[in-house]
Amino acid sequence: MGIYIFGMLSTLMIEVITLSYSSKVKFDFLHIVAFILLMIICIPIKISNLIMIIGGVLITYHQDNGRDSWLRYIIFVMYSFITTWILQVVLNFYGSKIYDWFNYNNYLGTLVCQSIIFLMQIGIIYWFKDSLEILSMSDSSKKRKMELVAIAFLAIYLIYGSTFNDNYNSWWISVYVIGLILFWGYIRAIALLETKRELDELKDFELQNIENYANKIEEMYQGLRRFRHDYLNILLSMDQAIKSGNLELIEETYTKIMEPSKEKINAAYYDLGKLKHVKTSAIKSILYNKFSYAAREGIELEIEINDDVTVQYTRLLDAVRILSILLDNAIEAALESKEPRLLVAYIKDADIERVIIENSTKVERVEIAPLFKENYTTKSGNRGQGLATVKRLIGHYPNVSLKTSSSDYTFTQELVLNKEEKR
Repeated sequence: MGIYIFGMLSTLMIEVITLSYSSKVKFDFLHIVAFILLMIICIPIKISNLIMIIGGVLITYHQDNGRDSWLRYIIFVMYSFITTWILQVVLNFYGSKIYDWFNYNNYLGTLVCQSIIFLMQIGIIYWFKDSLEILSMSDSSKKRKMELVAIAFLAIYLIYGSTFNDNYNSWWISVYVIGLILFWGYIRAIALLETKRELDELKDFELQNIENYANKIEEMYQGLRRFRHDYLNILLSMDQAIKSGNLELIEETYTKIMEPSKEKINAAYYDLGKLKHVKTSAIKSILYNKFSYAAREGIELEIEINDDVTVQYTRLLDAVRILSILLDNAIEAALESKEPRLLVAYIKDADIERVIIENSTKVERVEIAPLFKENYTTKSGNRGQGLATVKRLIGHYPNVSLKTSSSDYTFTQELVLNKEEKR
């Protein structure tokens, strides 16, 4: 009885930790107690595995406040529970063939088996963390179909496992092992396909925005040519007004001619010409797209890019994702403020590069801590991606850090790249 209780509790611990690592949901004490009570309730029930999964989905959903889709909760719970059970069956079968004690019939064997399974589960999640991140950030229409396939695959395993008895043989175990390998291969394959899709979309997006950027530069150039052509006439008008000595005429001429000209010269879209310093076309496309949208929405835009910008120390897709999230959040927050404004600056020193994104806010000071929580978003319908996603992406690069601050109705994000720590 003692070995059974120890095995059940340690199995639950492995399942919950695996679930937490894979889903990024942190379970508090009360929800862990709920898992334990669920396990106790399921002990005498014949379909205990199914009840455990259903209960696990409900507990996870409640802990996460329903921020994600039901499909994803089902996938993560099914994966964590079913793969743990599979690994236990496989290890118990082959362990008994190696040593008599290497099974779940004694305390030492149970401890060794559970420790190996725990390390395997954590190792697998770490190995596939890039794939999981790619899929979690994907908004592809094919994503739901992929999730349904994964659920169906795990459901088949659940049914298959329920047919086991104490006399299972090597053929049954081989099916388990091969199936697990195929499942992990499937996850990796769809992540690679999703990456390819993103790259193709980025290429199309890049070409379209580069063309729009080129057209905008041409429009700005023609506008400056027209202004230069009219400049002599403006000076002649002012000259006549000054020679007349009539102050009212001078003031009237200034108001009618010079003020509109001043606005034309200082129009925000002329700052877009500074994107010529951005040498990576994909980044230039993203910046042009976001800046154009901000300008159209009436945001006071200030761009300070006076040095050449290239992506050298991070993956291009990661750089695009990080900038997109930071700019989307900044623009959304600025639009909610009384006087919308957005500043984007790039500062390049000898060993450090900085990207500063600063926006106005509707409140004097924004609480920063909640912004870094998993699945946290201020957007309606739980759409969008928060700073937790940015933090995970930056976590891949020890030379990149993010500094966040808020005060005086201004929210500032400083992305710091230390080139000396490149690896």
